[in-house]
Amino acid sequence: MPAVRPVFTTCCAILLLAFFGQVSRAEKPNVLFIISDDLGSQSLGCFGNQQCRSPNIDALASQGMKFERTYTQYPVCGPSRAALMSGMYAQAIGVTSNGASEKFTKNLGDRPSLAQHFKDNGYYTARVSKIYHMRVPGDITAGVDGPDHAASWTERFNCQAPEQWSEGEHTHLTRERLKPDPQRDVHYGLGYGGAFYVVKTPGDGAEQADMKASAKAIEILEARAKDKQPFFLAVGLVRPHVPLVAPASFFEQYPAQQMTLPEQLDGDWEDIPKAGMVKNSRGSGLDTKLKKQKVLEAYYASVTFMDAQVGKMVAAVDRLGLDKNTIVVFTADHGYHLGEHEFWQKMSLHEESTRIPLIVRVPGKDAAITTALSQQIDIYPTLAELCGLSIPTHVQGKSLTPAWSDPQSIIHDEVYTLRGRNDHLLRTARWAYIRYANGDVELYDMQNDSQQFHNLAQDRKQADTLAELQKRLDKKLASIQ
Repeated sequence: MPAVRPVFTTCCAILLLAFFGQVSRAEKPNVLFIISDDLGSQSLGCFGNQQCRSPNIDALASQGMKFERTYTQYPVCGPSRAALMSGMYAQAIGVTSNGASEKFTKNLGDRPSLAQHFKDNGYYTARVSKIYHMRVPGDITAGVDGPDHAASWTERFNCQAPEQWSEGEHTHLTRERLKPDPQRDVHYGLGYGGAFYVVKTPGDGAEQADMKASAKAIEILEARAKDKQPFFLAVGLVRPHVPLVAPASFFEQYPAQQMTLPEQLDGDWEDIPKAGMVKNSRGSGLDTKLKKQKVLEAYYASVTFMDAQVGKMVAAVDRLGLDKNTIVVFTADHGYHLGEHEFWQKMSLHEESTRIPLIVRVPGKDAAITTALSQQIDIYPTLAELCGLSIPTHVQGKSLTPAWSDPQSIIHDEVYTLRGRNDHLLRTARWAYIRYANGDVELYDMQNDSQQFHNLAQDRKQADTLAELQKRLDKKLASIQ
């Protein structure tokens, strides 16, 4: 294990614990870490959505620090989670595709992952369902680990579930060629991982992965409340990743024909480079307003079902008296388009695909909102510092703890997202600068054009801004390598 840099002396560490409401030096703060799959910030009520109901996540946001401008390191599951758990940019850890997730353990070597760092410091660490990459639905129907990092965990639990094989009303809204397997012997290559395939199930959803995950998490919380062992409990919720499976009762809250689609601008694609085009209405077969509305119906139903599981876990923390010494985190692996620019799903470097929710509830600290720029790899050093642990030298993120002292504080001048091997987003407080491998560029004034309708890359008035952002991106890339 490489040397670590102490963030505080022993004396300062004690003061930090006291500052964050801890009762004694010996009582280590616990962490309940919850991550959702394929969830953009804009889909939650507490981040401004007027249609989707997320009462439990909204309640958590009202009790903790809500980070309004947090960005993924990569807009795809595997690389984003590798970055999160290593505290390193995707290219630095060497995971720049879902397929490369298998390289995580070898590439990380003897450097501790986020969970492993807690384990090395005397914590019980557990994974429930998807934390590192899991192929959804294949690894869920098979009930296997996926490309996990075994050294991170004291225990790990998979939540096998039927996914597209769930009983109920089935609908395929897009035009992928699916390969159903009625015998349920084949788990991969069936086409469901990117399809808007919907299942409205009977019952309460007890057979689904997320409900199993919340039940297992509560079981672990109850055990830790009894034995008082400090814990880092990581719970991965697979919804709203496709297939969009949820109990029918959750769909009833979102009648398709009442769903309002995102605003569109005539000629919107004219200033978006070909490299910036991702899965869209035209290519995927979402060729009617009703089909798009049905996607929103199913996606929002899945979000609300997932939100219910968050509520159960947070309620258990409070009921068991663990709230006095447990930090609760809610986030997502990356964002998700729901029709903005007629784009759908992920893989884009635009705002909806790269911005993620981040909520951190710390015992003894008042609720607040910060617009400070933050990024996924900041979670590692933030939790380490909040719990009085050192920050390993390999971690490339910055601690976000200054936000609790001053929500107006500036932690980053810019944050960064990679796509592929050479497509980049540099996000500053005002500007979103996107540069693709072929040299194409997008520039958006997020202060005056938050929906990114007007690419200013060819605007002569912005030549100096463009040149400055180009230099800043090059400097950032040089620092990562």
